[in-house]
Amino acid sequence: MRPTAEDVLAGKKVLVVGSLNLDHHLRTDGEPSDDGTARVVSYSTAGGGHAGNGATALARLGCDVSIFTVVGADSDGDRLLDELAGAGIQTGLAVRMETATTGQVFIPAFPTRHYMLMFRGATDAWPPETCDTVPFAGFDAVLLFDPAPAVLPGVVAGARAAGVPVYWNPGGLRSPADGVLTTAAQVRRLLVNRAEFVQLFGVSPSPLSASTVCRRHRIRQLVVTLGAEGAMAVDGTSVWTVGARPAQVVSPAGAGDAFAAASTAADLVGEGIGGALQWGVAAGGHAVTTPGTRDDSLTLKWLLDAVATRRERHTSFAPAPGKRKERR
Repeated sequence: MRPTAEDVLAGKKVLVVGSLNLDHHLRTDGEPSDDGTARVVSYSTAGGGHAGNGATALARLGCDVSIFTVVGADSDGDRLLDELAGAGIQTGLAVRMETATTGQVFIPAFPTRHYMLMFRGATDAWPPETCDTVPFAGFDAVLLFDPAPAVLPGVVAGARAAGVPVYWNPGGLRSPADGVLTTAAQVRRLLVNRAEFVQLFGVSPSPLSASTVCRRHRIRQLVVTLGAEGAMAVDGTSVWTVGARPAQVVSPAGAGDAFAAASTAADLVGEGIGGALQWGVAAGGHAVTTPGTRDDSLTLKWLLDAVATRRERHTSFAPAPGKRKERR
């Protein structure tokens, strides 16, 4: 009898690497003009950080999750690690720093747009030698987000030496000067959103431009999330697309982290890149309907039901330009 997705994921150990910070959510009654003022109508704090959000989503899907992160030796760090431990996430690899404070992110939500103001704190002071303490061989996958640039090579090298696949979502603070393109060629899958694609590659994402980027930079698999349009995945010769279903957006913050976690989980159960895209789009679409950056209501059952009738669109490109065939 074939094991269920629940059974498979329960036996998978995933290491999540990246930032952990305290989020400050502010909702206003309008967007101020330059030198203007807006009234904050609600304010709350919650655990955040790409690694914290991704680890929470993977734990909700049933994986055995550990987190490799860094926080200050302060009360905010205590709170964040306690929250993760309460969600069943192993925090023994977390680094505590006496010389830096826990990161803080301010997320003002205006009626027509939102953005993040990041103080990374301890994350940017992360000592690279801490990678030497991580038992990479004990994991089935590494979901990598946004550690300090000096830490990045040690994580990728450690995982590769242990034969562990790396799924990397670098986030919006990276540029080609940070070595992103070199690192991208060493991981199993690179995940970016539309704005990050433009920032890294200087062109708008399309099946042709993304495939060209894959071949030029030797990227094995590239996934581009497209917000309300869904997502696209390419491997240099093929393109997969999945559209997003309509959703009542409460907060888009954290949707990319949920996408990265769910698509990684799909790989762990053998769904392949098309299935990973379906899982990611469904999880990201669910995340935007919840407040904050962590989707505490996501379940594996809901996800499997959501993708049961969804199919990706797949296009294979022939070697000669202009010759391609398409199947559903």
